[in-house]
Amino acid sequence: MLKIKLCKPSHGFQANTYIISSAGECAIVDPSVPYDQSLLDGSLKYILLTHAHFDHMLDIDSWVDNTEATVIISEQERDALPDPIRNCYKFFDGSDKGYFGDALGIEDMKVLPFGDTEIKVISCPGHTVGSVCYLCDGNAFVGDTVFAGGGYGRFDLPTGDLAMLRDSIDRIVMLDCETVLYPGHGNTTTVKEYKRDIGR
Repeated sequence: MLKIKLCKPSHGFQANTYIISSAGECAIVDPSVPYDQSLLDGSLKYILLTHAHFDHMLDIDSWVDNTEATVIISEQERDALPDPIRNCYKFFDGSDKGYFGDALGIEDMKVLPFGDTEIKVISCPGHTVGSVCYLCDGNAFVGDTVFAGGGYGRFDLPTGDLAMLRDSIDRIVMLDCETVLYPGHGNTTTVKEYKRDIGR
C-alpha cells in the first residue's frame, strides 16, 4: 500500500514536498525540506524532480549527501539543474546556484520499480520543456503543471510554452477521474474536480 506524506514547507516559496513509501522503499518528490531521517519509513530509493526550478529542489543536496538515492528528472530538463537561468535562481535571487550532482534523465512513459508497486513517468511540458508528472497507484504528482481550483503553471519563464502546457493539461485530464493530483503548490485535487473547475 502506498503511503503519502506532505512535508511542512521550510522556505518562503511554499513549494510542496512529498514523501511516498511502499514496502520499505521511499521516494521524495521535489525536495524543498532539509534531510530528516525521521520522515522516512524505509530506505530512500529515488529523489524525484517534477522540473528543475529552484523552489522544488532547495534542499536536494542534503538528501543526496545523506542517502544513496538516485536523482530522477526528465532527460529534457537535466541540463537545467546547474543552469541559474533555466532553474530560475538568477531571476529570483540573482545567484548562480543550482544542483551540480548526478541525475538520471528519464523519458516519457518510463516505469520505475518501487516497493510492491511502480512509478510511471508522464511527460507534461509547458511550465518548462521537461516538466513531468509521476503516476503511482492512482496518485499523480504533477509539479507546477496544474493546481487545485483549475489553475495551471506559469509559462513565461525560460522554456515555458503555453501551447505545450495546454496539451499537457489535456493529458492530465485524460487520466482516470479518481486520480488524486498532488501539485507543487497548494492543495490536492482530483482529475474529476479539476475537470469540473475548468468546465470539461
